Amino acid sequence: MSVQLKSKTMDNIWDFALAIYQQNGVKADCLVAQDVYGLDVTMLIFALYRSRHGLGFDAPASYELARQLTRMLVDPLRARRRALKSTPAGHDPRTIAQLRDQIEAAELAGEHTILQTLIKSDIKGPKRNGYDSLCACVVAANISLDLDLEALLKRLALAGQKI
Repeated sequence: MSVQLKSKTMDNIWDFALAIYQQNGVKADCLVAQDVYGLDVTMLIFALYRSRHGLGFDAPASYELARQLTRMLVDPLRARRRALKSTPAGHDPRTIAQLRDQIEAAELAGEHTILQTLIKSDIKGPKRNGYDSLCACVVAANISLDLDLEALLKRLALAGQKI
């Protein structure tokens, strides 16, 4: 996350997301969760935030809302940004890099919007600790929990506790 949107208090989910993402190893774990396992990272952050504040959530309903919003607001931008990893022939690499940065900023704004929408939604459910909240997201996404994913979720849960 090279572009940051700032807000006022640590109780804010976006501040929480930025703080957790900046911890050692979290960025790599989030990319694996997203690209290898197909998990929605905004949902994982939402789950950790809710558990950190002692709040429950309905994992299937929350995950469905997060996926719908991600498909609409983030996935198209992410695809465009990734397509520009290599500079198209005849284009200035600096100009393409600037465009990638602008697309990344829009992608982050989309993630910010998703987190704000999730927080404002009235999807209540059982309270869980961080790890169990993440596991509930995995179940909601119909993804099998293997040993590598289990270890990744434990690392993310620990990172969430440090905020």
